[in-house]
Amino acid sequence: MAALSVKGLFDKRKMALTQAKLRAWWDGVEFDEVAALAAIEAAANAEPPVEGADDALFDAPPYELPPRLAALGALWGEGRVRPGDAASEALEPARIGIAAGGLLAVLGPGLAAPVIALAAKHPGKMQVFEWRDETLDALKHGVAAAKLDDRVSVSRIDLEAHVFAPAAFDGLLSIDDFAYCGHPPYLAQQMMKALKPGASAVVECYAGLPSAELATAFASAFAEPQIRAHGDLLHAFKETGFTLEGDEHLTEEFLEFARNGFKSLGERLTPQALNVAAAQELAWEAQAWRVRMKLLAQKRLERRRFILRRPNGATAPAPAPAG
Repeated sequence: MAALSVKGLFDKRKMALTQAKLRAWWDGVEFDEVAALAAIEAAANAEPPVEGADDALFDAPPYELPPRLAALGALWGEGRVRPGDAASEALEPARIGIAAGGLLAVLGPGLAAPVIALAAKHPGKMQVFEWRDETLDALKHGVAAAKLDDRVSVSRIDLEAHVFAPAAFDGLLSIDDFAYCGHPPYLAQQMMKALKPGASAVVECYAGLPSAELATAFASAFAEPQIRAHGDLLHAFKETGFTLEGDEHLTEEFLEFARNGFKSLGERLTPQALNVAAAQELAWEAQAWRVRMKLLAQKRLERRRFILRRPNGATAPAPAPAG
């Protein structure tokens, strides 16, 4: 048994040394093996012994946001990929009219801040669906860090092909999904199918007419935008069978969130706040948002909130073929 114990400790120290090498490589610094071995020995032989020291030798380094997400956090606030605030997001469960014990579907939050705001007002379970590969790991990490993973699940979906379980949800919130899906009627039909009869959905997204400036305004987006005219979105919801209970113009409110983000950017930026890669991402984001804010101010691009209800007894139509 003693021999096995010594071998186990040796294996842990060997693994700790490998982890230290990887950490140095990841951080782009020269690896000092002598110093690393000394630190490993000091942790293992500390007097009095440090509880869990052997396990700590090879713990993974703290989670670090990729440069793109760090830049967005500096601009819009921690855990965000777009302008917004927790006070407005916390009102969504009431807009949806979901009961405290109901199951809420959340599509496209990006990162964890909107989910945390929703969870503060909705005590029930939530299933979160995210289509951005770039944000998925950070979203899961944020939900776990907020200690919500006991009632909030996170999974990746393809907006063009995902099939929801029928009548699974008591309410649904969609944020920007209709600005990035290639076939809105299919997504609307899947939402209708996913809701229980009588349940409601809130859809927030951009609307606007095609414009050459959209390519510049969304140059830093995670995907090529598929922005439709306001009337086209209404038509997709109507043809699906939804009852339209609200159609709100959020452009001014959204613009104010964006302006506040840029105003407070100076307070968030310190010499240690962003590395070079994140600073470059921030510069690209700011350039794209200059054009986006101009289009929003001119009402050539709008921010809309649709409140939709699946009628009682309604049957979701068969999915239309994508493309």
